[in-house]
Amino acid sequence: MKPRIWLCLTALVASLQSAAEAQPGLSIYGSVCQEARGISGASLARPMPSDKWKSSLPERRERWLEMLGLSPLPERTPLHATVTGVLERGDYVIEKIHFQSLPGAHVAGNLYRPAKVAGKLPAVLYLCGHTKGKVNPTYQANPRWFGQHGYVALVLDPIQLGECQGFHHGTSREGRWDWASRGYTPAGTEVWNAMRALDYLQSRPDVDADKMGVTGLSGGGAMSWFLGAADERVKVVVPVCQSGSIERMAVDRGTDGHCDCAFWINYYRWCWSDLGALIAPRAFLIAAGSEDVLWRPAGYRDVAHRIRHQYAALGAAAQFDLTEDLSPHGYTPKLRQAIFTFFNTHLKNDPTPVQDDVTGVVEPEETLLVFGGKLPANDTMRQMDARLVKGADVPLPDTRPQWQKHQKSAIARLRQTTFRNIPADLAPRMRDKLADGGTSDDVYSTQVFDTADGLTLAIKTRRPQNAAGALPTVLFAVQPGARSTFTGGGSSRPGIAAEFATAGVEVRNTGATSVGPGYLWTLRRIYPLLGHTLPERQVSDLLDGAALIRQDLAFGPLALFGQGETATQAIYAAVLDPRISELILDAPPESHTKPETAEYIGILRTGDLPQNLALMYPRPITFVGKVPSGFEWTKKLYEQFGAGDRIRVIGHVREWCPAQN
Repeated sequence: MKPRIWLCLTALVASLQSAAEAQPGLSIYGSVCQEARGISGASLARPMPSDKWKSSLPERRERWLEMLGLSPLPERTPLHATVTGVLERGDYVIEKIHFQSLPGAHVAGNLYRPAKVAGKLPAVLYLCGHTKGKVNPTYQANPRWFGQHGYVALVLDPIQLGECQGFHHGTSREGRWDWASRGYTPAGTEVWNAMRALDYLQSRPDVDADKMGVTGLSGGGAMSWFLGAADERVKVVVPVCQSGSIERMAVDRGTDGHCDCAFWINYYRWCWSDLGALIAPRAFLIAAGSEDVLWRPAGYRDVAHRIRHQYAALGAAAQFDLTEDLSPHGYTPKLRQAIFTFFNTHLKNDPTPVQDDVTGVVEPEETLLVFGGKLPANDTMRQMDARLVKGADVPLPDTRPQWQKHQKSAIARLRQTTFRNIPADLAPRMRDKLADGGTSDDVYSTQVFDTADGLTLAIKTRRPQNAAGALPTVLFAVQPGARSTFTGGGSSRPGIAAEFATAGVEVRNTGATSVGPGYLWTLRRIYPLLGHTLPERQVSDLLDGAALIRQDLAFGPLALFGQGETATQAIYAAVLDPRISELILDAPPESHTKPETAEYIGILRTGDLPQNLALMYPRPITFVGKVPSGFEWTKKLYEQFGAGDRIRVIGHVREWCPAQN
């Protein structure tokens, strides 16, 4: 190659590289889609060898139960199963049944069985989507077919629908962001109710407990996946029109079309393929409509492809299949006949293709009601968010070694669950440093950096004009509603005394990365599917900012300031970073059990805000105005172990000065 041509190419490459480096980072939602692609791409990318699949099975199943909020499993209390009526319909019978999955939590269903039963029959648990539950004509028709063809089929009402009380529209409609902090998803309630339904079916003399399967449409399809992955008693799993991938949920904004029970708390960043690896090698059929607006073919076909390879690696290729039709969300004759044939093949050892379909018979809704139109009073299904996932009970310890032991284990637990996806060694990339001018008193600058997940953020700093050497510095997160961060952080900058420096981090959803309320709702709902929450990502951004400020010799020991909404970001950044010298808190929220408090996945399993703030011990904590009543617990712990003077109260933030060691 001629030298001139080589030099031109080299210059071109350098120019393109510089241009690429100058480009701004991803949008927040772009980073979400990028992370979602990474999760789905890594999920079962290669099938596990049989020995690894077997040896890892117990741990993987326990992790799945944890992500459903079912670890440890609740006590299997008496079901108090009751049949309130029997409808004889010629060749089949309908029993109207209810049971209690936990004391006072009533689950209603209809059981379809042949009119004449000789011996034990295979059983199918049918789980409904989000309509009227078991009385819906679609959800009558399928279990009725099973009852007419030699099965015992139990169809359950989902929570909040039909005659089952409860609540599943938490973040989708009601702003229940505390559900993420509890580690609760209504999918856990649905799966637990279904597990107790299996307990009931096992207890019946007409059911062969070794031949039980599950199927359902839409929301019931998701629960079929979830139950099959959670409970090995299910021998055949057939989800219908509720199969996809984390990637497609993000890219298609599919979460916007779902209530909370469609998803799990994704501590371990699983995709649907990982659930398939838990169901394997049991009989598993995915049924889908290629025109489904909620679950697109690019998602379920890729997931099915990965699962198929896992079944083949286990020598069970014939146990898995995908059937689809050119149809929207819902059943077609083709799908139903494939489903019925699959159940016959694997529960009856009869592979003969099914030729008939469901009948058009529709029972009047009132005929199928278990409670006759009057629901049980004082039902406890609405309290499942507090009953299934137990928050940590952290009593005041008697001795300092006891607290230090808890402190170490609690911080480790936070890093293993809530903040699992914040690396211990952050490596933000400095992109640019800008001199922003100053006044006779102050000098301002901006540091621009890239986060590990592809966002470009900024730090706005302020130092006294004539300062010499490294100054004590107060680091803070910019408030989400701030109109401007001009001159060192704008209105978000606390009024610290002039002799100290400040640094404001434009954490995501502030400054240039602010999003509107529509996308904010989507972001907050989809982040837990990536193992994050928006506030947890903001903590990561704040920690990135701390790492970069430490590299600048103009800034000395770092204290963290948080006010109102940003207080939890400051608290958890300080807990995770032992190099933070102290905390300054102004009007912090007092409990993660409040829906308005910033959400962090599963945080209440470690402790509530007063207990988690105490993990700072013995580093100083300064409250502006007063110590909120909820944090008296924190204050007592400091006092009990000789650090009471490290809990300070100041009237205004301008009174702050670094605590003396």
